Amino acid sequence: MFSQSLYFTNTTLLTAAGSIGQSLRIKGQRITAIDDPPQKHDRIIDCQDGVLIPGLINAHDHLELNTFKRLKYQDTYTHSLQWIEDIEARFDTDPDLTKPRAQPLADRLLVGAFKNFLSGVTTVCHHNPLHRPLRYGYPIRVVKDYGFSHSLFRDDDLETSYKKTKVDHPWIIHLAEGVDATAATEFEQLDQLGVLGDNTILVHGVGLTPDQRQTLIDRGGGLIWCPGSNHFLFGQTAKVQSLAQAGKLALGSDSRLSGEFDLLNELQFASRLNQLSPQDLFRAVTVDAARVLRLGERGLGQIAVGGEADLALLPPSDFSDEFFQLLDMQRTKLELVMVAGKPLVGSLHMQPVFEATKTDFAPVLVDEFEKIVSKKLVSRLKNSSVQEPGVEVL
Repeated sequence: MFSQSLYFTNTTLLTAAGSIGQSLRIKGQRITAIDDPPQKHDRIIDCQDGVLIPGLINAHDHLELNTFKRLKYQDTYTHSLQWIEDIEARFDTDPDLTKPRAQPLADRLLVGAFKNFLSGVTTVCHHNPLHRPLRYGYPIRVVKDYGFSHSLFRDDDLETSYKKTKVDHPWIIHLAEGVDATAATEFEQLDQLGVLGDNTILVHGVGLTPDQRQTLIDRGGGLIWCPGSNHFLFGQTAKVQSLAQAGKLALGSDSRLSGEFDLLNELQFASRLNQLSPQDLFRAVTVDAARVLRLGERGLGQIAVGGEADLALLPPSDFSDEFFQLLDMQRTKLELVMVAGKPLVGSLHMQPVFEATKTDFAPVLVDEFEKIVSKKLVSRLKNSSVQEPGVEVL
C-alpha cells in the first residue's frame, strides 16, 4: 500500500529569506506544492501554528566520537595539536578514553545519528572516512561527495588529496585551529601548497587574520565555524561576520569530545557571542551550509517545490524576530523531524505523519519528554551497546 500525500496546514514556512507560505504538500520524498489547496487524498496534518523549517545541516561532526565526554587536560590550549597529543598520550590509561574506544564503531556511529536527528539535523558532514555504516542505511543524510585532509600537521600529502577531489565537490581541512604563531602561519602554508581554491573549506579558522578571511572569500572558499569547541579549548573563536555576509559560513557542532551537546546548543552558544544576527545563524545551518558543502542542487537547506522533503517542525513562536525561535530551541520542543519525506521523531500529535507514511513507531523518552521515534531506529538503539544520553526506550 502506497504512502499518502501529506498536506501540512496551519503553519508558517520559514526559510532563510523569511516566511514563504502557510501550507505544504509532500508526495514521497519531495515537496510538491506550497500554498496550494489540499487534494482529495491528502492526509491533512495540522501543525497547530507551528513553524516548518528546512532540516538543519550540521557542517562538521566526527560521528564516531559522540559517546565520549568533553575532555581536556589543561585549562586552555594555544593549538589543537597540543590537545590531540594530550588525548593520545592517555588512550590506554584514562577510562574516559579507553571505555568509549572499546565500543563497537557501528554503535558509536548510531549515537552520532541520534545526537543529530533529535536536534533537527537531517544532513551531516563527517570529517573522517565514510565508514560502511555511514554509507548504507544511516538514519540521516551524510555528505558523500567531498574530499578531506585532517590538517597540515596530520597529513603528509594534502596536494594529492586536493587533486583527487572533484572541482565541484568541497575539499575540507582543519586549519588555524589555535591562537599561536603556528596557527597564524597555516593559511599561507596552505596557499603555498596550491590547495587554496574555490572548493577549499576550512574548519575552525580561529587564527585567521582579517586579510586571510578576505582572501578566503575572494578565492571562493568557505569556513565551517565550531565556536563551542573553540571556546572550550582556546577561550576564543574565529571572527566570522565577513564570511557570513558573503554567504560563505556554515556552522558545525564538532564532536562531543570538545564541542557542544548538539547543534541546537551550538546555535545558542554562537548566538551569545553576538557576532551574527538570528537570520545569519539560521542561514549558517540551512542555505549557506548547503552552499558551502555544494548541496544546493538537491534543494537541501531550503523549502522549495521539487526539493527534498527534509523538514523540522518547531512549536508556535512568540518572538518578534521569526528567526530567533531556532536559537531558543531544545530538542524536547521539536514537533517533528523528517528526512526524504519519512518521519524520524515526533511529538505524540504527529502520529498521523507516521501512519500516513507507513512508518512504524515506538514511544521513547527524550530528556523525560515522551516522543515517538521510528520503530526501526528504536530497535537498533535497543540492540546497541551504548545509548544516546537522555533517551529511554519505553
